[in-house]
Amino acid sequence: MNTRHIEAELASMAETPGVIACALVDYATGMVYLSAGKHPHIDAIAEAASDYWRMYARNGTPFSGLGPLQAISMIHQDGVLSLMPCGDGIVMATLSRRMELDLGVWFRKVGKLGLAVGQR
Repeated sequence: MNTRHIEAELASMAETPGVIACALVDYATGMVYLSAGKHPHIDAIAEAASDYWRMYARNGTPFSGLGPLQAISMIHQDGVLSLMPCGDGIVMATLSRRMELDLGVWFRKVGKLGLAVGQR
């Protein structure tokens, strides 16, 4: 993984309209690798949110007929927290303003970043 390239791309993605902040998180441990954006607590939020992905991993069997997990979104009064796969063992935690981020477009951007994250 070219850390400088990933860091620059993450910073650019954090400037996407509707995005408040985002972070790359090891979903097994909750460790935040990199984060960007305008929320002072994105690292703590992303680390805590990774619990949702671990819960799915522990209980995935009942959901296996639905196919691989694509995203988890939690809608709060003051924003939306989304988790999406972004490389092997990594999820992108994104905090966005409600109804302001096109999650389909964002999912494709996260997938593209995940390809770069997976390169050695």
